[in-house]
Amino acid sequence: MNVELSLEVIDVIQDYDLKISQFEDLLQRVTAEAASSVVLERMTPSEVWRRSQRDVTMLRDLAKQLEDAMLLLKPERAATIKRCAEALLKPLSIFKEILLRKPDGSPADSRNALEELRKATIEGSNFLKLAKEIRDNPSESISALLRLKEVYDAKEYLSAISIPEATYVRFEGLKKEIKNLRLYIVNLERALADLKDSLDAVSAEISKFRPLSEEKTRGEQEGSDPSEKKS
Repeated sequence: MNVELSLEVIDVIQDYDLKISQFEDLLQRVTAEAASSVVLERMTPSEVWRRSQRDVTMLRDLAKQLEDAMLLLKPERAATIKRCAEALLKPLSIFKEILLRKPDGSPADSRNALEELRKATIEGSNFLKLAKEIRDNPSESISALLRLKEVYDAKEYLSAISIPEATYVRFEGLKKEIKNLRLYIVNLERALADLKDSLDAVSAEISKFRPLSEEKTRGEQEGSDPSEKKS
């Protein structure tokens, strides 16, 4: 997982729980509104839509956002997530379609639309349950990323902890000693490299020498009389 994707996932995780809470509150409000059928069923479709448009639109938008987050956090359950989201979004779309198709229609049209809204609230409960399950048990890779973030946050917290001045001075002294030791190691490695080069050069020079007996033998062979060899 690259850095950009990791940051994107963390942003989604941080926002996910908030959206679940918003969706739950909104679903409860829409459910209560749909339950007051006696009042709404007497209204014209345009009146019902005017009264419910804001909440229903927000509920649909939140559901789509949660669906995207769920697919990212638990991709292995993509089929279930899409099926559950479709079961919620479809009756919401039909609810809107009925009300806008005949804005001046009869209360019967309002009743039909409200029946779709009641279906949506039931499916919304199932969708909410799935969203919470994925929040509590995301993919293994997401869990690992969360653990890394916890470690990083802990590191940031520990780095900000105040310590006694005497301890701080000792730590600073230790840091200085470590820095000097690292510098000494670097210089030592450089000196060893130079020594190795010198040893290689000496070895190369030594390899040019020959034993004295070998040189004497070679000289005698070069200075001998050819006629003596024939005799």
